[in-house]
Amino acid sequence: MATRIPEEVINQVRTAVNITDVVSEYVQLHKQGRNLFGKCPWHDERTPSFSVNEQKQIFHCFSCGRGGNVFQFLIEMKNLSFPEAVLEVAKIAHIDIDQQYLEGANTSKPVSEHAALYDLYTEAAKLYHHMLMNTSAGQEALDYLHQRGLSDETLDLFHLGYAPKESLLLPFFQERGIDYQLLRQSELFVENEDGSLRDRFVNRVLFTIRNSNGQVIAFSGRSLAHDEQAKYINSPESVLFNKSQELFNFDLAKNPVKRSKDIILFEGFMDVIAAFSAGVQNGVASMGTSLTVEQVQKISRIANQVLIAYDGDHAGQAATKRAIDLITQVAPALKIQIINLPDGLDPDEYLRKFGETEFTNALTHGLETPVTFAMRYLKQGRNLANEAEKLAYLDEVLKILATVDNPLERDLQVNQLATEFNVGAASLNEQLSYLIKQTPQDNQARDGKRTRQQAAILPEPQLKVRSRTERAERTLLMWMLHDWHVWQEVTSISDFHFTKLEYETLFLLAQGYWSTHNQYDLGLFLDYLNDNNLARALTDLENDVMISQPSLPAVKQLVDQIMNVTPLADQIKHKMQQISEAQQLGNNELLVTLTNEYIILLRQHHAQQ
Repeated sequence: MATRIPEEVINQVRTAVNITDVVSEYVQLHKQGRNLFGKCPWHDERTPSFSVNEQKQIFHCFSCGRGGNVFQFLIEMKNLSFPEAVLEVAKIAHIDIDQQYLEGANTSKPVSEHAALYDLYTEAAKLYHHMLMNTSAGQEALDYLHQRGLSDETLDLFHLGYAPKESLLLPFFQERGIDYQLLRQSELFVENEDGSLRDRFVNRVLFTIRNSNGQVIAFSGRSLAHDEQAKYINSPESVLFNKSQELFNFDLAKNPVKRSKDIILFEGFMDVIAAFSAGVQNGVASMGTSLTVEQVQKISRIANQVLIAYDGDHAGQAATKRAIDLITQVAPALKIQIINLPDGLDPDEYLRKFGETEFTNALTHGLETPVTFAMRYLKQGRNLANEAEKLAYLDEVLKILATVDNPLERDLQVNQLATEFNVGAASLNEQLSYLIKQTPQDNQARDGKRTRQQAAILPEPQLKVRSRTERAERTLLMWMLHDWHVWQEVTSISDFHFTKLEYETLFLLAQGYWSTHNQYDLGLFLDYLNDNNLARALTDLENDVMISQPSLPAVKQLVDQIMNVTPLADQIKHKMQQISEAQQLGNNELLVTLTNEYIILLRQHHAQQ
């Protein structure tokens, strides 16, 4: 039988950590006033609405409403039960928990479908890795990876694997009695016309793809055969894997990124792994497709700057341009720089050719701005010895420079153009000034955009419009929780109750809380609630700047608003509906009666004002 974790243990664990340290693993936070703000990890947003209150040790999103203490954050973030969240925080705080509570947490909720699939992928990754590292069948694949400069330690860290020529995974799971429908749903197998399954990956080196929490969710397989089959095949999308939302190596890169605020965007998995083995640990890659809006938003939550290190060939440079355009549109506050490796090499090739020192030096010093990249990119396919093409190129470049805000950067680029093409800098500046003046609205729009961006980095939360009665209920409930004298005053009133269900529920639970506690502690009360929806409601109240400090003389007015004014308003509304129905029926006698009753109610209402 599961043993409930004692309250004193829960309290010890919760107070041993700072919620900011835990949340910062998932959200990039900025100080604003007394609170910290960032972009909510549960929904897409350009304007940060996610708040952390260090003093109260709670979080709250003003957009989606989620809120609570550190336990509720991990429950929402990692789909944990409450005991599992307590144990997770205990690990962070290096607090040992008695084994009886560990057993209770492990059996506290049934295994979900997602959890079963995660287990399936974890076991598959272990088997494929074993085949690579410990079998003669995987020797060719192991030799190939060693030749690419990867050590065994790197192979272990990234859990690379090998899928042999013969079917391996299907009989492995069948021997363990895994349900057919689960195997079919996993996308680890291809379904034949007769409904039978076969291994999706055969004779391929496998790159293990993990989500932000480090859970295995997919594979990408590189063929070792020298035939016409596809060089790479990837897991199709599944309930666990959405390729537009995931970034390869994000789980390992996120902490280095949070420290440096820089993230390197590589084109391929091997580039990321090779860079990591050379000590560059803040690299990620998209899933074999162009960069997506979701991936940019994910990056913007933890980084201030993106360094794009795509391949030097034409396809890689075109992908760089698309990435710059997308980042500028989706996350304009992100600074962009491009890593320009010489000789058109990709990062993995450059590392193997020149070594770690030159590689890290190139990543540090081979940087160019988006404008410099655009100027270089526009040269592709042009014969600049031809006067017409030269003039067309200069015209396009000057149009780009007209959008640059920094006058020093504009001046530097103009001087370089003048030297490179043997034209007068004064002539270029004259044309540039003309182009800037030709687009005053665009410049004003950019200036306005920058102003809005600067103001939107750390916005004040928008205040919700609430009725007078709801304002009274929110204020009174908070006063009752924070001031024992207000609590006693209100609970001494016969038949008092809140009209809004969530406030009445919090009030009733607070009565139970006060029966075993002698003071209000927000963290303890959130644990006592053990309900995410109520935790959201309470943290919303705790973050309401419209609620004043408790005042005993004002309690009577709030209670009167809740118990008398609101019921009377409801009666008036109901009477108006009855009058409308009587008019539709043409019942004049009833209409007169209802009108008289309506006037009486109005007089009572005015008397209360």
